[in-house]
Amino acid sequence: MQKLNYKDFTVKAKISSLSEIEEKLKYLKAEYKGEDFQKDQYFQGDSGKLKLRLGNIENVIAHYQRIKEQDSEKTIVYRYDKNPSKEQIKELFEKHKKLAIIEKRRKIYILKNIKIHLDLLPNEEKYLEIEAMDFQNKFTNEELKRQCHQLLEELEIPKTNLIETGYSK
Repeated sequence: MQKLNYKDFTVKAKISSLSEIEEKLKYLKAEYKGEDFQKDQYFQGDSGKLKLRLGNIENVIAHYQRIKEQDSEKTIVYRYDKNPSKEQIKELFEKHKKLAIIEKRRKIYILKNIKIHLDLLPNEEKYLEIEAMDFQNKFTNEELKRQCHQLLEELEIPKTNLIETGYSK
């Protein structure tokens, strides 16, 4: 499997209030991209996670693996098809066993090279996900990790709130 020229580090935390985090993101001048209603379908793959995301903002087929490194996770991406065709989606269902479906409401923010997700699940649980992304090899792994943890501190999220990323294991 060939990995794509992309790297990121991700942290996820359980939070009690979306609005408090949104106010802090506004103060930090994060750009609000919108609210997405996402249905993620996970499939059995060779390794990592194989996911179809359908939403009103983001539609992708992604095959990726997350590797835990201390308090963050490094992402290795093998496939990332934005706005997949009906044929690509059909092929996914024909060739792979479906494992799980996760639905959520997600507010998306961008701060420089960092993507911030504020998720609300149907059971009313709330989560913050921070992805420090690098598409052009501008940052070292340590710099991306540091960006994640610096933003956690600025948002006043204690490390005890951190959880593994992903809603489907």
